Amino acid sequence: QQQRRPPQQTMLLSARRVARLAPAVHSRALSKVVATITGPCNKEALSTFTRAIDGIGGCKLGGSRSMELSGTVSISSVVFVPEGLDNHELSHALQCALPPRYVVSVQESGEGNAPQAFARVTVTGAERMGILAELADYAESRSLQVSTMLATTDASRYGADGIEGTDDDEDPIYTATCTLASHSPEEDAPWVRNEIYEFGEKAELTVTFEDLTAQA
Repeated sequence: QQQRRPPQQTMLLSARRVARLAPAVHSRALSKVVATITGPCNKEALSTFTRAIDGIGGCKLGGSRSMELSGTVSISSVVFVPEGLDNHELSHALQCALPPRYVVSVQESGEGNAPQAFARVTVTGAERMGILAELADYAESRSLQVSTMLATTDASRYGADGIEGTDDDEDPIYTATCTLASHSPEEDAPWVRNEIYEFGEKAELTVTFEDLTAQA
């Protein structure tokens, strides 16, 4: 009997297959498209979509917007695409990398310069839907962009059968690590740090902020 790979492993394998489609990116304007996925609501949808884009060689993520309606989520992201990777290849690569029942569309959006990463933010709190979307919206409202995302849930309190133990009534802990990017290289990191900590306080999340410009 043939064994099926876990969805995350399938996504990573698909991303590796298409990584060679795109050459290395040089410092110049890139083609810009808007990639949209629509499918079942899932708290991991945004981070899965982000990892899928990040796994395609040469692609860089711009701003993202998500909307949930009646059990369906729609996520649109600006993607900066290197020369040699056309819309059909990008759409096919994303479709292969995403779980079943998600529909992908890609639309042209001119040219532009990809934003530069300047900070890494980690947010931790009780698991709930929409934490990454809240952070992305908060950053976007301040002219910042969440360029990469990785989300994990602490499942240590669950047994091998996936059932939570009766001796622990706490909610699962959700952790999201995001890279913030901006088109302004002179971005004021202390100001952004204060803004992100304000977000954490309002959202009842624990926030850590790492200034990447200080490491340059």
